[in-house]
Amino acid sequence: MKILLISPERERKKEEAFLFRIGFLNLPYVAAVTPSGVEVRIIDEAFEKINFEEKVDLVGLTAQTPAAPRAYQIADEFRKRGVPVVMGGVHASMLPDEALRHVDAVVIGEAEEIWPQLIEDFRKGQLKQIYQASGFINPSQLPFPKRELLNPKFYLPLKLLETTRGCPHHCDFCGVSKFFGFKYRNRPIAEIDRELATLFQKGPVMSPFPKKVLSTFNKDLPYFLKRKLLYIIDSNIAGDKRFALELVSLLKEYDLLWYGHAPVSIAFDQKLLEGFSQSGCIAINIGFESFSLKNLKAMGKGFNQPPHYAEAVKRIHDHGVGIMGTFIVGLDDDDQGVFQRIIDFCVDSKLDWALTFIMAPYPGTESYLRLEREGRIFCRDWEKYDSLNVVYQPLLMSVENLEKGMKRIWKEVFSLPSIYRRILKKPWIHPFFYLVMNFQFHHLTKKW
Repeated sequence: MKILLISPERERKKEEAFLFRIGFLNLPYVAAVTPSGVEVRIIDEAFEKINFEEKVDLVGLTAQTPAAPRAYQIADEFRKRGVPVVMGGVHASMLPDEALRHVDAVVIGEAEEIWPQLIEDFRKGQLKQIYQASGFINPSQLPFPKRELLNPKFYLPLKLLETTRGCPHHCDFCGVSKFFGFKYRNRPIAEIDRELATLFQKGPVMSPFPKKVLSTFNKDLPYFLKRKLLYIIDSNIAGDKRFALELVSLLKEYDLLWYGHAPVSIAFDQKLLEGFSQSGCIAINIGFESFSLKNLKAMGKGFNQPPHYAEAVKRIHDHGVGIMGTFIVGLDDDDQGVFQRIIDFCVDSKLDWALTFIMAPYPGTESYLRLEREGRIFCRDWEKYDSLNVVYQPLLMSVENLEKGMKRIWKEVFSLPSIYRRILKKPWIHPFFYLVMNFQFHHLTKKW
């Protein structure tokens, strides 16, 4: 039996395409729980063409909302050839009836628990239309993802690791918490250690003398040369303080550089911040989202405190940790001045990297339901639900001004004068790492 697991690449304009990829773990996890005796191949359509004539028994698709139309096209092509198709992921979980117009079966929620049963039913010719796990999986029971099924030449030379699932916050624009649940599920530290040992060697990145020589050029250079780089994909690595401290203590043993996601409040927890710094944290991805308390309260992120943003950035920078900030525009309290406020903050606070997105009301989220009730959603072309296009009517500005303003932020934040002020002027915070990222996005915005 042969299965193709496919990550679709949506049909988007070339100027909107990002210039690097970090890989993914969702399909490697599904491959890991596939019963023995089944051949599995993973296709990332961003890099590989799909051969619809390939002889396979079953196709599995996963897609977030912007890629759903392309996923449906792929499914239709395989089904024309008599190949059954299964679809999972956030979008299909939120709109299973829509997905079933294009596929034979839908997996709702986390697939790992129910996937082996689906394969068994398929083998017996008894495939059901809907598969929904009884609850959220215990992450300690998961095998390691089959990373070897992804071609490493397609992605940045860093490893991905998942240490927790779930998030207790109820941000109205986020479908992740609803999909993974509103409670943290931590993996045992011993299991994380065992997985890390398959990716990196413990101990110093290299012997002292060559490290010292290379560090005279850039302190991060030894880690990039040895590829001791890790991205922790959790929604919030600092959600459970005890667990987070144990995790960073473990990471310190591997002498690597890593980055992950955490709230801005991490800046005011000295013990956690020191743990992040001492364990090789090169960046914290922080969702600042908005400077409006009204917006933050409405979206369920009232714990963010904009008056303390600048101080938070300084505290994190003082520990040698960079910041990858994200902002959302088009919220109900956003006027035309929001664009300049974000630009000024990014440049004045020397954010190392910052992206601004238009709020995307993904199906199934509270923001989608609210805007639907208010009759403000005017577009249901899922491909445009990419946070770069406006799909609903803003309150305090036009659709055209919102899209232009978002692009203006990108162009000014990634302009050469901004890159110089934020990255090249001392004090330096991992300039080698951030220069590459910033210049890539500078190149992207030039196309706009």
